[in-house]
Amino acid sequence: MTDFDKEFDDFDREEGSVTDSIDLDKLEYVVKKNIIWVLLLISLTSICAYLYIRWSPRIYQATTINQVKLTSSSQEFAEKFGLASNSLNDNKLASEMALITSGVTYNRVLDSLIDLKLSYYSVGEIRDSELFGRNVPFSVSFPTSKTPSLVNKVIYLNFSEDNKRYKLTYNKGKNTVEGFTGKPLFLEGASIVIDAKSKSTLNNNYSFIINSRSSQVGFLRRNISVQVFNPKANTIQISFTAGNREKAIAVLHAINLAYSQLSRESKALVYERALDYLYKQADLTKDSLSLQERKLRQISYNKDLTSYMDAGPIVSNIQELEKSLNELRGERKKYQKLRHFLEADSSIVYIQAYATILTDGNIAANLSELAQLEAQANRIKNSYTEKTVASNAKLELYKKLRFEVAESIKFAEEFLTENIVELQGEIGKLKHVFYQNIGGDPDFKKIEKRVEIYTNIFDLLTNKMIEVSMAQASTIESSAVINSPNASQVPIAPRIMFIYGVGVAVGVFLSVILILIVYIRMDKISGLKHLERRTNMPILGLIPEYTKETMAVSKLVVSNDPKSTMSEAFRSVRTNLNFMINDVDKDSKHKIISVTSTISGEGKTFIGSNLAGIIGMAEQKVVMVDLDLRKPKVHLAFGGNNIKGSSSILIGQTTIEDCLQDTNVHNLKYISAGPIPPNPSELVMSTNFSTFLENLKKEFDVIVLDSPPIGLVTDGMIIMQHVTHPIYILRADYSKVSFINNADNLYKSGKFKNISLILNSVPDRRSYGGYGYGYGTMSYSAGGFGYGYTYGYESDLNPEDAAYFDAKSKPFWKKIFKKKKK
Repeated sequence: MTDFDKEFDDFDREEGSVTDSIDLDKLEYVVKKNIIWVLLLISLTSICAYLYIRWSPRIYQATTINQVKLTSSSQEFAEKFGLASNSLNDNKLASEMALITSGVTYNRVLDSLIDLKLSYYSVGEIRDSELFGRNVPFSVSFPTSKTPSLVNKVIYLNFSEDNKRYKLTYNKGKNTVEGFTGKPLFLEGASIVIDAKSKSTLNNNYSFIINSRSSQVGFLRRNISVQVFNPKANTIQISFTAGNREKAIAVLHAINLAYSQLSRESKALVYERALDYLYKQADLTKDSLSLQERKLRQISYNKDLTSYMDAGPIVSNIQELEKSLNELRGERKKYQKLRHFLEADSSIVYIQAYATILTDGNIAANLSELAQLEAQANRIKNSYTEKTVASNAKLELYKKLRFEVAESIKFAEEFLTENIVELQGEIGKLKHVFYQNIGGDPDFKKIEKRVEIYTNIFDLLTNKMIEVSMAQASTIESSAVINSPNASQVPIAPRIMFIYGVGVAVGVFLSVILILIVYIRMDKISGLKHLERRTNMPILGLIPEYTKETMAVSKLVVSNDPKSTMSEAFRSVRTNLNFMINDVDKDSKHKIISVTSTISGEGKTFIGSNLAGIIGMAEQKVVMVDLDLRKPKVHLAFGGNNIKGSSSILIGQTTIEDCLQDTNVHNLKYISAGPIPPNPSELVMSTNFSTFLENLKKEFDVIVLDSPPIGLVTDGMIIMQHVTHPIYILRADYSKVSFINNADNLYKSGKFKNISLILNSVPDRRSYGGYGYGYGTMSYSAGGFGYGYTYGYESDLNPEDAAYFDAKSKPFWKKIFKKKKK
């Protein structure tokens, strides 16, 4: 398991939740340690947001609200003449919105309502500002109406100081030409005239773009937005965005006007087609009426009408049936005519106008719906290509409805034919009786009835023509502008507060990521809480970081300042040690303490020498023995020599009395390691080592053994078997988290039940304040080394182990801000 895995393993502990497993002190330290980077990240993202706002062009939005009349032109026509139908009300708002955003409207806007062929800009150092209308201090025109080939390209314009000459730069600065204001200049295949409107053009940089037709349409299509504002009130909101406020308002005015014109023209077209149909039908009816009148006059001269008086009731019945027969035939003729128009693919508006004289309102309603579909299909056809989904869908729906209407007309025609046949049979029976009574032919009555019918039809058509003409004269738009186009003085983009908010949020997010990465990568033991969550071993205490001076090697410091925080920390350890030893072995008069660690540099020699010193200051006879026979350091801590010592005693060359050396603490003596032997492990495993300890017990109350690191050699484990209280040293911000497992394994093995921990070099993140040393308030540091000495066994390790135990280098920012030695 890697150190990162062990770091995350805290989140799965059963004792607490995820929140409990987070080291808040460590997190607080990480935040404080990296607060500069957090502020830099937030400042950097805020600066990026500021630069984005500075460089982004300003976008303005103009809006207007229109109220739409839901009835279509054909419906309105039907309503005027008593043929109202509500079948086309659905999706009327959507169809009007489609008309506004259609190519027909765009072409109308560009053809006659507003000139968007040229775009003008004021060139600035940071960003360009779009100019429009009266704000443009110069004019560009083309005398021959032919534009240069430089379409959709930026052309830069600079006026001279006297405002009489100008210079044009184009093709990204590759080409430059000069001209006189107000005079034609031949530019890329066409003449161009540039004239200054005011003196404000002096010392200013401008640019303009000659927009192609497609780019102008694209500009309208990209920036227009139409949406339903209030469906209950049948209102829609039209919005348009541009880089200039006046331009957005002007374009929106043109769109409103184009939409109004198109809606009015659409309605006028319906009335025009209806009038054309009515005139044609009136002429046909008038001709038929004249023919019947001539026949009637001819029959009246040859027929004796008095002979019909005796068979009056039969004649009346025959006349009524013939009247009904004529009506049915006339109705059938209308359906036949309509079917002929549909099969001939005549205009649906023409068919719809003809259908106004039908008695079947359902067919008239279907024809009205068909008329609207034809209008929508034509509108989409003008706006999209034939392969678009919208045009195909509308065309299919139109064909389907046209087929259904044709089938309905055919069915009605067949039904009328059946009624005519039945009625003819009834008339035949009555005629048979009539002829028996009067012995004559009723042709006169038939012709007379036809004259009456044609007269009624002609009167009806005449009245309809009058009504349609009046309606055509009073045609108005299908929409009304409720709110005129207007735009705020404040641009809608860039959204300054929103962008600043995003910048700060991104900075905070990156800061959280940074803090999280630093928090996870801190694989060193940070403090007491960090240590307590990972082991159940007894902890004797914490030793603060010694910062008064930089020590090349470990030193005895408790004797120099007995009232210092460091001395108080060691007294606390001494007190806790006395309690622990008394609990383990109450009858023992002698205390043998070994001090070891996992690797070099964790401060075991410093802890051992100062712990021996603080015990000696308590009027106990103490001896410190350097058993680190490979890398001896105790003599350096006490300022002595290493001519003879533990190795000499263990091989029998010298005695204990010859190797004892004095210190500046009255009751403290020490024995150095002596000459480095070739077999240190064998020496501590020999019986001489046990004898050596027994002899020391006779003279001293406390024996402190400086053992080698157990993570590197086996000597420390052997020595720990002979002591009453082994102490395991860990160093804050230096020892890896995995080192706790080494000590914890020794504790769990049961062989060293009285083993305990001391956390060394805890940074003083808060004020220790004399005796008020707060062990529970430790914070954390990444990569800090409290002591200036080093202590290593690199020569005893293979390269792979050395790489593992080698401390990580300091972060680059610590190297940058490292204090220089005076």
